[in-house]
Amino acid sequence: MSKLTLKLLVGLFLLSATSLFSQARMKSTFMGSSLIHMPNTEDIGKDNLDFRFNHRFGNAKSTSEEFLGLDAGANTQLSLDYGITEKWSLGIARTSAYKTYEARTKYKLLNQDDSMPISLSFFGVLGQETTQQIIKYDPYINPPSVGNYVDLPTPIISQTDGFIKQIGNEYELTQTDKRSYLASFLISRRFTDRISLQISPMYVHRNFVKSQLGNDRVGVDIGGRIKLFKRVDFTFEAIFSSKRDYKGNNYYAEDRYTLYPGMNTLTGDEINQLLGRTQDIGYVAARNLILDKPVSYYYVPFSFGLDIETGGHVFQLFVTNNRTIAHTQLLRGADFDFNKRDWTVGFNIHRYFSFAPDVE
Repeated sequence: MSKLTLKLLVGLFLLSATSLFSQARMKSTFMGSSLIHMPNTEDIGKDNLDFRFNHRFGNAKSTSEEFLGLDAGANTQLSLDYGITEKWSLGIARTSAYKTYEARTKYKLLNQDDSMPISLSFFGVLGQETTQQIIKYDPYINPPSVGNYVDLPTPIISQTDGFIKQIGNEYELTQTDKRSYLASFLISRRFTDRISLQISPMYVHRNFVKSQLGNDRVGVDIGGRIKLFKRVDFTFEAIFSSKRDYKGNNYYAEDRYTLYPGMNTLTGDEINQLLGRTQDIGYVAARNLILDKPVSYYYVPFSFGLDIETGGHVFQLFVTNNRTIAHTQLLRGADFDFNKRDWTVGFNIHRYFSFAPDVE
């Protein structure tokens, strides 16, 4: 998304006829305290607790074999957010993917009313992945065999050589490497009793990223709701960024794949050897240009579904191409491609508790 497009979206979002607003204070902009993936500007309220259970299933493309992806495993999250004041809340969460823990906070800066056209909140997250993660280096390093220098039995020599190659070509991420941060401003506007929109610029910093990727990334989350009935809303959300993660762990290896399975593009040394024979120029061009397969990247996350309010619960049921739940991982991109009929189903369940003292 270009900067000009983003400016136009924000401008259209903020500029609307003030005649739509005749009330001294607007009603709630959204049904619950979150969109499908990102939070919204709604407050939890002082001494209130929002307990949330989020669930994303597997690929539902094979509807009969995997039963809409329900048999393929799931990414889940449990979270708690507590209202310290009417405007400020603190929360913690644990997500099964990468065994990720989150500490997060949200603070409302502006509230929409007759004199203020928008609601504005700040949202910040610290994420910590805890699973073991090993990155393989490429090009491959092949050190000399230690068998030439150490008088050991052959099996031990082979094991030693393999260990040296392994530690020379792999890097295990530290806990600091697996830490990431997110900062976002949530900007919402209730246009009518039925229509509300939110735009959320996002910034993510990751301490460690794969090759050819930057540690810092920006994006924008765009979502909204259309009220269908008193207790039912249609909701949607999409996350845009100028760049998403590529599939695989190593850019050099991904960049060498061709459209023909089992065949890679030629390296510089291989090309130099072949070009010594003029009859192989066409072969080089065919292999490295015609058959070259572009590096595959993850997709633009897009989701839509229904919010259903039942007293102290809000149920969110939706279709999405994104299994990610942890906020600091959202800008990496979605898992599935809607154009190939790849998708998944998910749900969020909010349960609200009040610990405020009774007031006569």
